Amino acid sequence: MSYEDEYIANTYQRLPVNILRGVDSTLFDVNGKKYIDMMGGYGVAILGYSNKNVKNAICNQYDRIPIAHASEYTEARSNFVDKLSKIVPDGLNKFYLGNTGAEAIEAAIKVIKKSSKKHKIIAMTNSYHGKTLGALSITHSNKYRKYFGDILMKDVEFIRYNNYDDLNIIKNDDDIAGVFFEAVQGEGGINIPDNDYIEQLGEITAEKNIILVADEIQSGLGRTGKMWAHENFNIKPDIITIGKGIGGGIPLSITAGKKEYMDNLEKGEQSSTTGGNPIACAAGSSVIEQLTPELLNDVYRKGELLRKTLNENLEGIKIIKEIRGLGLMDAIELKIKFLPILMKMINNGVLPLYSGISIIRMLPPYIISNDEIIEASEIMGDSIKSYYKEVKK
Repeated sequence: MSYEDEYIANTYQRLPVNILRGVDSTLFDVNGKKYIDMMGGYGVAILGYSNKNVKNAICNQYDRIPIAHASEYTEARSNFVDKLSKIVPDGLNKFYLGNTGAEAIEAAIKVIKKSSKKHKIIAMTNSYHGKTLGALSITHSNKYRKYFGDILMKDVEFIRYNNYDDLNIIKNDDDIAGVFFEAVQGEGGINIPDNDYIEQLGEITAEKNIILVADEIQSGLGRTGKMWAHENFNIKPDIITIGKGIGGGIPLSITAGKKEYMDNLEKGEQSSTTGGNPIACAAGSSVIEQLTPELLNDVYRKGELLRKTLNENLEGIKIIKEIRGLGLMDAIELKIKFLPILMKMINNGVLPLYSGISIIRMLPPYIISNDEIIEASEIMGDSIKSYYKEVKK
């Protein structure tokens, strides 16, 4: 760990964990200590850490050809986009292939700017879309933006997420080119909107011919129990962005949109040396093949089990504000700062995520077992109750 602290830029909040290996939904550190993984590599490890199908796809592709630039045709990429076209929403069948979620967002911004004669982009409070300059321009947190305001995009306005009154801002402004939204906000704390709010957002943007972008980087690919989180609501976006779990741990991202918009990007206006490389595409094909209706149903059911057991374990604990989630995208919101509780959970053998200063967040692998969910819930519950007893003294 000391080498990483010495040589790697100090841009991450480091946890006191030195991971050596992972098996399914369990992690082991260099001392052999076991952790139930509720972080999932920030939502990347949707199929866990030892998926043989993904491993075989990667190894077999490496033996054939490990890299082929997007200026060349290659079978692995063709197979991947064919499979991808079968799971994206109807009509969103033109793709830009990149490496990271932020790159997918950057491409979406360019598509909007090229496709509309209007200028303004609307994003939401508590949104997170990435930290490259375009993506950061539509990310709400001042923590990330405060030193870079003079170089961010100027024609961006934030409206309050899940606030009906602020929909009037979209309705009454004729200079809006596009709207970015997360059907379930991840980094913002697992915030779930009202169905009516999302329906009205879709109706207004369609009526005013505003390009609607659903950021599905964290919430998509079955995370909420449906292939895409926006399918939980009555809305049809014009573009979706995909990332995290799609490459089975290999960097891969997609901007998927209507042909009428995506075709406005001309040659050279958006490219990546390694975007859509054969190894990532082979891994992506394997991931898609495994995202069966049965697995997605399992995700929904396991999410209900997680929230049920957490509620049972934490009943009557007054520092709990809310337990919420959809599928395996869940949060425990506290009335206090999470840090000492997070450290207890890690020490007790569960590795979760967090948001803000008071939210414990969970994005476990889809293959986590019922027994592991119950055990993790008990450990997290005991950690919170232990801390609660300490502060009551």
